[in-house]
Amino acid sequence: MARRYVGKRDAKDIASERIDRLFELAEQEAHKGNHGRAKRYVSMALRMGERHKVRAGHKRTYCPECLTYFVPPRNVRVRTGRGRVSMTCLECGHVLRYPLGK
Repeated sequence: MARRYVGKRDAKDIASERIDRLFELAEQEAHKGNHGRAKRYVSMALRMGERHKVRAGHKRTYCPECLTYFVPPRNVRVRTGRGRVSMTCLECGHVLRYPLGK
């Protein structure tokens, strides 16, 4: 049986879909309370994005230091002030700051 050639564009599309699915699974597991599995899904999605040079467009949903998927009241503190939003990861203490939109 002949193998079908998968071009770069096809591979990037497939990788993008898989990254989206992994972030969905990470969200489900984080809401269930299984944070270890959620971290694993986030790390797999980021590695897949690096491998296929696809941007994992899910910023501000996980901690870039410890890869914890954010569930706002449980493991992240969100504060606004001085024209910016501060998100503090309650697992590792890392603080994300970004400007408040208009």
